[in-house]
Amino acid sequence: MIKRYNQDMIYSVDPDQAINKALLVFSIEAALVRVGGPYYDKVISRLEKEYGLHISDCDKNPQALKQILQDIFGKSYQQIFNEIKLELDGVGNKDYYTSFLTALAQ
Repeated sequence: MIKRYNQDMIYSVDPDQAINKALLVFSIEAALVRVGGPYYDKVISRLEKEYGLHISDCDKNPQALKQILQDIFGKSYQQIFNEIKLELDGVGNKDYYTSFLTALAQ
């Protein structure tokens, strides 16, 4: 476990969790880029503007990502969800992704 000290705060980073989070971020980004660069930019912009979030925050806030994806893609949302799920298939810790994918699927 890595500990980082910043003023009065201590941050602990579990290496496995960091890897799973990085794979999740990559999967979301890869799915969006595959659909088209302008869509990626639009999702990133709206996440920051409307929720103050980055893609790396989506593991803890999947509903924000879901809402933006549904707003942008409408009926094609399921296709984007499937692309993200496909990217995650066979990588990392499945338990880490389960709640994220469940939140996007509902």
